[in-house]
Amino acid sequence: MSRKNLSNLLDSMLDDSAAVQEAVEVRELEDAQRARVEAAAKASAPAAPSVPTLEEIEQLTGLTEADLREVMGTAAPDDILVVLATADDVLQRRILRNMSDESVLWLRQNLQHMEQVSDHERDQARGKLLKTANKLLAAGKIGLPDPASVGVEEAPDGERKELRELLVDLVQIASQSGPEALSELAESAGEPLLREGLSKVIAGESGEALRGELGVLRAELESRYAQRLKWMVEALAAIADRETPESFSERVFGDK
Repeated sequence: MSRKNLSNLLDSMLDDSAAVQEAVEVRELEDAQRARVEAAAKASAPAAPSVPTLEEIEQLTGLTEADLREVMGTAAPDDILVVLATADDVLQRRILRNMSDESVLWLRQNLQHMEQVSDHERDQARGKLLKTANKLLAAGKIGLPDPASVGVEEAPDGERKELRELLVDLVQIASQSGPEALSELAESAGEPLLREGLSKVIAGESGEALRGELGVLRAELESRYAQRLKWMVEALAAIADRETPESFSERVFGDK
C-alpha cells in the first residue's frame, strides 16, 4: 500500500469517525431535550392523590358493619383484646357486635387472664389494628369511614355511603379531567336520573338548567317508586289477612 493510499484511508477513517461522533452528539442533544420536556410535563402534571388512611382508632366506628367485620376477621385476636380492654364503650360495642360467638367467647376467657395494659401495649395494639384496616382500605376491600358516624354507636348506612362515595368520585373525575371523561359512565349508569343527567352535563348543560329539567324526571321517578311501595304494602296486608291472590290482584291492579 502506497503512502498516499494509506494517508487517504486514514483520512477517510477520521472523516467517518467525526461523522459518527457528530451523530452521537446530535442524538445526545435530542435525548437531553426530550428528557427536559418529559421532566417539565411531569412537573406540571397534577400530583397523584395520596391514599387516605385511618389515623385514630375511633375512626373504626365510622366503618359500615360489613367493613368492620372484615377488619375484625383479619386482625390478630390478641390485638383486638388489648384494643377492647382500652377502648371506650361505643367502640367496644361496635367491635363486639361484629364478631362471631366463638371469638367473643375467646375474648371473654382471655380477658380474665389479662394483666393491666401499659400505654405502650395499648398504642402498639391500636397501631397494628389500624395497619390492618389501612391494608384492607388500600386493597379496596373496605371503604373509608363515614366522618359523621365516627364516635356514634349506630353504624353508617352502607347503601348511603356507597352512593356518597360514587358521587364524590364523579365530581372529582370531572374536576380533574372535565365532564367529557364521564361519557362512558353516562352510558352504563344504572340510575335513570344519573344516566340522563350525565348525558346532559357532557352536552354542556348548566347546573341551573339541569336542576329544572332533572326535577321533572325526579318527580316522575319518585311517583313511580311511591306506587311500587304502595303495592308492596298492599301485598303484605293481603298476606296477613289471608286474602286470595285473585282478590288481591283485582283489588290492587284492577284485574278481573
